[in-house]
Amino acid sequence: MKRTIQLVLILFFILELMSCSENGIESQETQATFAISLGTNATQLSKTLHESFSITDLGGTTFTITEARINVRHIQFDYPEGSSENTNQISLDGPFLIDLMMDTSNPEIGAFDVEPGIYKRIDVRLDDTKAVDGLVSPNDDLMDNTLVIKGSFDYDGNTNRNFTFILKFNEDVRFEEPGGISVSEGDTKDIILNLQVDEWLSNINITECIDDGDIVLEGSGNLIINDDNNNDCNNFEGNIKTNIKNNYDFD
Repeated sequence: MKRTIQLVLILFFILELMSCSENGIESQETQATFAISLGTNATQLSKTLHESFSITDLGGTTFTITEARINVRHIQFDYPEGSSENTNQISLDGPFLIDLMMDTSNPEIGAFDVEPGIYKRIDVRLDDTKAVDGLVSPNDDLMDNTLVIKGSFDYDGNTNRNFTFILKFNEDVRFEEPGGISVSEGDTKDIILNLQVDEWLSNINITECIDDGDIVLEGSGNLIINDDNNNDCNNFEGNIKTNIKNNYDFD
């Protein structure tokens, strides 16, 4: 009789452990979430809604960004040193259409399993949207393009002018954090890649390009810079790409 009771207690204890594990009580998953957003050197890193960002080009013209969207083909995280995983990277396969102002993604980048440790490198593949992706309509400025930035700017005494920057590039962009981002066992870590937008025009003189007639404003006085209307203004596309790669921070 005593042995039967002991066996029953042991069986009950095993079932309890299994139940706890299934419910994440004893064995919690280690996970992370990932977001890309705009920010400045003066803003704190956080998942917050930004209504606008004001940035100034080399010629002193202020551009107020109210919309910024980017297309990401995939995201890869290098595993921490000494990882027990057989693969070298965690890969999140898109495409993801990311609203840099709203801190949202379509489709949503949900929580994903990671190994505890310190993550120091993230590679982001920036790519142009394609019709087969089904993320934007055919007449969307982002169709067949990678990055769209919109807003208003002041030029020649007129502050009611609108601008649109439409860029197309396919490139793997590497972001590294020397100190790394620590992910503890059983936690869910929010990893935020904050692109410091106030540096994007620091070496680009759009004002001079307009003054010299290298870039022509529309009849309404608005500005559109794309493959048809940049005339290689200060290597606009190349400098924007470089500034994105070199001006960022992690949280």
